[in-house]
Amino acid sequence: MAGKQRTGGIAATLLSALTVAGTLHQASPCHWGDPLIAEESGLRQFMLKRYAWMEVRLLAFLYWLLRRPFMSNSWINRLFYYSMAKFAGEHMVASQVMTLEEMLEFIADMPEDGKIAVGPCRCRLATHACDHPLETDIVIMTGTEIWLDLFPKDYRVIAREEAASIVRECYELALVPMLDRHMYFRGSANYFVICNCCKCSCLPIWAYRTYKRAGYRYIPSVYRSIVDSGKCEGCATCVEICAFEERRLSGNKAQVLDCQGCGLCVKFCPNQANTMVAR
Repeated sequence: MAGKQRTGGIAATLLSALTVAGTLHQASPCHWGDPLIAEESGLRQFMLKRYAWMEVRLLAFLYWLLRRPFMSNSWINRLFYYSMAKFAGEHMVASQVMTLEEMLEFIADMPEDGKIAVGPCRCRLATHACDHPLETDIVIMTGTEIWLDLFPKDYRVIAREEAASIVRECYELALVPMLDRHMYFRGSANYFVICNCCKCSCLPIWAYRTYKRAGYRYIPSVYRSIVDSGKCEGCATCVEICAFEERRLSGNKAQVLDCQGCGLCVKFCPNQANTMVAR
């Protein structure tokens, strides 16, 4: 009981802080300044370390929250979006969906002297919602030392080749490659983790599905998919595979809604009816 109270207290405190930050962000055009958002900022790295320390508990709370029936109420949905989810998803931890090829290129271009580590997916630890592989959380750049320092038994250092191999294996399981940035403003990099996300456990994907009508968005992807209606046989494989629920059948043909750019529909379509094009 005491543990639940502590978790609830941490979640409530962070929720309050995000509410204030989100309100200030909406009310002011200020971008918080480079001392906070710069890659080398000690303050930013301190904030990232605090986030890492409470990450699993925070994700567990958000998973519980997003699955509450009251979240289907449009008024409550928009209240939580503008007070918390908008700032958190657009700036605090901002995600970008990538195709497999993009993510492999990103890994190949990472500095050779940069340390990479892999550990258990924080969302799956928090939700226990699926049996997808657990060791898929690839921390990079400023994230590596922070997660290794806090969780030395959970994370291990790997080479770029193994990181690429993990991403490939996850893609075969229809997991979405996502690149996350911390304190994202004005195009700042601040990359800290490569995630391999599923529609059952991933909190950014849950948040997208919950708040997309209110305007929740990721960092825009480079590519989006299109359908060749002549090849499409209406099998609905792409509808099932789309973690973002941005596919539907219309007239027995697949229709693309707001594609987020992972390319899994291209990989798994049995009729090669999907193609990725520049957004």
